[in-house]
Amino acid sequence: MSGSGSGSGAGHGGGSGGSIREAGGSLGMMGATREEEYFRRQQKDQLDNLKKKLEADMTQSQQEIRDHEKVLEQHQQRLKEIEKGHGT
Repeated sequence: MSGSGSGSGAGHGGGSGGSIREAGGSLGMMGATREEEYFRRQQKDQLDNLKKKLEADMTQSQQEIRDHEKVLEQHQQRLKEIEKGHGT
């Protein structure tokens, strides 16, 4: 086994690696693989949560737009009534 892959021993990959990676060999590779899977899952969960938050924000913004449009229509109607009453 060469000393150039993930889990191939301490001092590789920039960090101390921890005791599992220090073991090297297949145990170290398995530990490195599990660690990478963990971080990929964490990243996926974060992205999923961000997506849900953005979708909720969009839904809320769309509702606010509808509410504002209703208020605008009411104001326009009142203006028409005022103009009608003044014969303008």
